[in-house]
Amino acid sequence: MPKKFDLHSALATGVLGRRSAWEFIRGFAAAWSSAPIRDGDGYDGSELAAAEERLGLRLPTALREAYALFGLREDLCGTMHRLQPLDRLSVSPPWNLLSYHVENQGAWACGVRLADLHLDDPPVVHLPPCSCEGHSVHGVAWMERLSMDCIELVLTESFYNTYGTDCHLGIWGELRRDEVSLVDQMFRPLPFPSYPSDSSPCVPGSRWYAGDDLLVCLSPYMYGGELPPGADRGWWHRPGSVADINIRARTPEALEDARKRLPRVWFDWS
Repeated sequence: MPKKFDLHSALATGVLGRRSAWEFIRGFAAAWSSAPIRDGDGYDGSELAAAEERLGLRLPTALREAYALFGLREDLCGTMHRLQPLDRLSVSPPWNLLSYHVENQGAWACGVRLADLHLDDPPVVHLPPCSCEGHSVHGVAWMERLSMDCIELVLTESFYNTYGTDCHLGIWGELRRDEVSLVDQMFRPLPFPSYPSDSSPCVPGSRWYAGDDLLVCLSPYMYGGELPPGADRGWWHRPGSVADINIRARTPEALEDARKRLPRVWFDWS
């Protein structure tokens, strides 16, 4: 494992285009996962061609490259927010969307409109689990490029994968409204473009930060934490919370330091 990986500078370059995105993912995997990306971690050309023949369409260049680079790495893209296995890649007829990035229980999906498949690195649409007018038909504009969505996928997956059952490298908590601004003071914001591309109160997106050997994700709740009357807030355990905070350490020492420095109440809400 490399001793140094500057998340800030690497991500600033990684979001510039699809080739730099793959370089970021390679570097992140080498520094933050159980193993660097190697030959055989993705699908080969014949498997990609077979998927295209089954679907009757040509995959965008960026999606082909993502599948070929890391599409078989469970720890990078196969736990919670998944890159669909090639044999499950499908077109969603109501939205004319090639859905390739899904939540593991099917709560939402991200995909590319069929009209954009000819683009090398097309924009991404998000289908949220809400009944807002228009979302069930048109979705929400999510990210400008598929390669950026792949970066977000790999970063998010890192919170669900550690190096072994004896080495827990993450903590998760909930923040109240007056605590959210403290995250900006405690950690350095990462240069990841804001998303979704279309502002939507029911799809607020996430904010990314870094500390010393720490990756931090702040995820505000829908409607700023104020759900409509009658809506279920049963998955929120800390009264008054408006956002989740996920912290992933690169080393046990970094996680222990974070536990000492951060307010305990953020994490001990049970």
